[in-house]
Amino acid sequence: MHIEINDNTTLRHIQEIFSDYYPYLQMEFYKSPHKKYEASAERELIYPGKTIGEVKQTHVSAMIEMLPLSKVADVEKEFMQRFGLSVQILRKEKDHWEQTTGMDDFTLKELNEMGRNSSDDFILSDLDEEENEEV
Repeated sequence: MHIEINDNTTLRHIQEIFSDYYPYLQMEFYKSPHKKYEASAERELIYPGKTIGEVKQTHVSAMIEMLPLSKVADVEKEFMQRFGLSVQILRKEKDHWEQTTGMDDFTLKELNEMGRNSSDDFILSDLDEEENEEV
């Protein structure tokens, strides 16, 4: 997956393209960087309607590539190095999103699969509960 990023690109646009490829992962942008295996503070979250030009003083126009075998830490690091953007990747965990702290060495493909399996388990457990209630 490739995303072209320039001053007019909104954070939401990046999020949407990312989620199209990895539907059980989510990308969030934060005001302050985090270290490997650390969470980002909710109060640091940047509104996704903002453009790159509104968020960054350094103006860079480039393409970023995120392959299924890319590690989470590498994707987050590349956004920081190339664009000065602090990114946190979140994983779907049943009915909510969790930051992938402690999972930075996993690939996007692995985490997306974990999110899918978690959601499938949640759906199956709901169906089991409904069947038990009908009996």
